[in-house]
Amino acid sequence: MKKAEIRKIVLAQRTQLAEKEFLERSQRVIETLAPFLNPAKTIASFKAIPHRNEISLDSLEGDFAFPRVISDAEGSMEMVLAAEFANSDWGIPEPVGGTVVKPTDFDIVLIPLIAFDKNGQRVGYGKGFYDRYLLNCRPDCLKIGISLFDPVDLIEEVESHDIPLDIAICPAKLYDFR
Repeated sequence: MKKAEIRKIVLAQRTQLAEKEFLERSQRVIETLAPFLNPAKTIASFKAIPHRNEISLDSLEGDFAFPRVISDAEGSMEMVLAAEFANSDWGIPEPVGGTVVKPTDFDIVLIPLIAFDKNGQRVGYGKGFYDRYLLNCRPDCLKIGISLFDPVDLIEEVESHDIPLDIAICPAKLYDFR
């Protein structure tokens, strides 16, 4: 399937999830993810977009950096250690103030997903922010995608600039693509 079609289908499935099912799926993902989050590691996370039914990782313990858009036009972002957040124009909680962490400092980057396929390719919201950011991370930085759903068989429109996942975690299983 093509990315736009996958995006449409999965976002509709998210909105159809009953609250209990959403919470159960989220909890299973968090339980699988937690062992990866060693406090000695430098980790980039994300704040869930509540109106998009994204998994909230707020219950996880640790000092995480979070994305903040630098330029919408260029599709660039930075990761920031911060304690205070405000909603962006897109309704995404972003750090206010804080300390910017260089991409090369991260051991792990947690990536919100709409979907992923059985090859580790991913579908996000289509702006390419994470692809551009991950390009600047170390080759050994672990890229972990977080999903509410199992993978689709194949994403047809993989482009040369698309950065695949190393691991994807969904409620039923952990997929290791390394």
